[in-house]
Amino acid sequence: MASTSPARTRQSAAARKKAAAARPAVVSDPLADFEPVHIAADDEVEEERVPLFYIGETEYTIPREIPPGVALQYMRQARESGQELATPPLLIRVLGEDAYMALEQSRAVKEDQLERIVKLIIDLALGQTERKDGEEGKARRG
Repeated sequence: MASTSPARTRQSAAARKKAAAARPAVVSDPLADFEPVHIAADDEVEEERVPLFYIGETEYTIPREIPPGVALQYMRQARESGQELATPPLLIRVLGEDAYMALEQSRAVKEDQLERIVKLIIDLALGQTERKDGEEGKARRG
């Protein structure tokens, strides 16, 4: 009996190997049903702008929807240099050079006004806004 037991064990191991080799490996191709993402060219995107602040009678605007790439740039710069050094390029990109220079050179802008403008731009760029019902949440991007 001892001699048949090891043969039987070898036989079952061999049978298991054979059965495993016969089964097709379950490999899913993550690109099998993937459809490429189509992103419009920049010149196809119409940018709606809304007033953010006035200096005297001059209106300064920002895009109603800030492109997600702006947030990516800001987060990369914040990671590399810190938030303080990443904020001015964000403001220039969102406001534009003229509006940024107008704020920078204004002798009448108050600290709380500037903080409000900067916080709003950062929140909009990162997709964070306060909902009407008072809950904090992510803004929906178009």
